[in-house]
Amino acid sequence: MFFDELILKQLSILLLSAVKFMLAAPASHLFGYSYIHTILNTTVGGWIGVIFFFYGGRYVFARFPRWGHVVKRLYDSFMGITREHQLIRLRNKKNKPVKIFTRRNRIIVTIRKRFGLPGLIILTPVLLSIPIGTVLIVKYYSKRRDLLAWLSLSVMVWSVVLSTFIQIF
Repeated sequence: MFFDELILKQLSILLLSAVKFMLAAPASHLFGYSYIHTILNTTVGGWIGVIFFFYGGRYVFARFPRWGHVVKRLYDSFMGITREHQLIRLRNKKNKPVKIFTRRNRIIVTIRKRFGLPGLIILTPVLLSIPIGTVLIVKYYSKRRDLLAWLSLSVMVWSVVLSTFIQIF
């Protein structure tokens, strides 16, 4: 019974840090893990998320370029864009897509314009979340070879920062 609980806690921290990195360090601390174990949990889980979404995003963008409208519809529903706004976009007379800006879209565009790739890499684990930030980086900067290394370094640094912050307070 104890061993099953331990594995379940460990896997939940790894999964949480792969998807919602900001919540992983506090959850690991609440589960009673030490400072070093929290850093290791969140770093490894973040790396798993970065690798999964990096190669998954590359695969989707390379194999299914014509699925853009399906991905766009899923993205719109995830971002809370109503069906009415989606239909307005489809009924546009000039056949140009109507951009609907949400708060999150504005933040992403601002970060990309102001800070470029370094800003996206630094803020991906904490502000954008690993899935969204990694897919955006793959989409806009896929020609660069060092993306995976920089994303991994960012996850490791943020893991130390968040774990230290949780440990102090």
